[in-house]
Amino acid sequence: MSSGPDSGTVLVAGATGFIGRKLVDALHVRRRTICALARDISKIRSLWPQGDIAGRGGDIANAETLKDVCAGVHTVFHLASYAEEAQFDETENLHWRVTVEGTRHLLEAAARSGVKRFIYVSSVKAMGEGGEFCLDESSLTEPVSPYGRAKLEAEGLVLEAGRKHGMHVCNLRLPLVYGRDNRGSVWRMIAAIDRGWFPPLPETGNKRSMVHVDDVIQALLLAADNPAARGHTYLVTDGQIYSTHQIYAGIRKALGRPAPRWIFPIILLRAAARMGDMAGWIRGRSVVFDSGVLDKLTGSACYRCEKIKTELGYRPTLFLEDGLREMADEYKATERP
Repeated sequence: MSSGPDSGTVLVAGATGFIGRKLVDALHVRRRTICALARDISKIRSLWPQGDIAGRGGDIANAETLKDVCAGVHTVFHLASYAEEAQFDETENLHWRVTVEGTRHLLEAAARSGVKRFIYVSSVKAMGEGGEFCLDESSLTEPVSPYGRAKLEAEGLVLEAGRKHGMHVCNLRLPLVYGRDNRGSVWRMIAAIDRGWFPPLPETGNKRSMVHVDDVIQALLLAADNPAARGHTYLVTDGQIYSTHQIYAGIRKALGRPAPRWIFPIILLRAAARMGDMAGWIRGRSVVFDSGVLDKLTGSACYRCEKIKTELGYRPTLFLEDGLREMADEYKATERP
């Protein structure tokens, strides 16, 4: 489509992150002219040493550094934000400054330069978690974390800029993203299971949504290229629901390990979590295992992606078994002696 990302220079903010690197590579395969935005341009040079990806220096939290960053750009993919995992007293302010004000600054730079398309990578945390009920785009947005509140506010700025400046804008809300080259929570779980540090979890029937990074790239390109995406917000998952026990069992299988001979009773996990809460209270900081960690393991956070399937033709291509196998193979090749 001539009006899509194929028709001009693309700027990727957050290009050095896990999803950003995959997006840049996908755009490069499509022979796009790509500019990668980073605070430290040397990172761009180290990731793409052949020099065919142009680096543009800028800090989205500092508007002064973004004055001409969108010059000559047709499409912006905005993936940059403050890390969700940070747990400091300043977290709320940092999320606001980077995620909200940073998005505002980049939108202003895009509008000044006449950018036509602006695609924002958000998170399901902007909605909150629906418990046993899977959420969709019509569900109430009730974020419970500083990260989620900042993401929701940034989404609003993106939609407002689309209306004000006539830009094609779109928000994509992502759940847990995994895949090769990712060193996030799934990788850490693989390592813990392989080393015997992860307890054999019981089946609690919780519901979790996930998406492979390759399908995130598919959704990003569709959001930029399909006129139907203009002014919309979409959830992007692989269309499946997984329990943590299923993920645990899938990792064991991918590692070539047999099913465990015993299961850690949920009542003991809850008791251990309460002990962790008490230890954290005494120490004044979080510990390795507490109620928050247990909730992540046994709680639900599921979402439906029917809207992006129907309106943009999105079709998930990679599911848990294959995705875990590729990550486990990478882990065995790089981490085992």
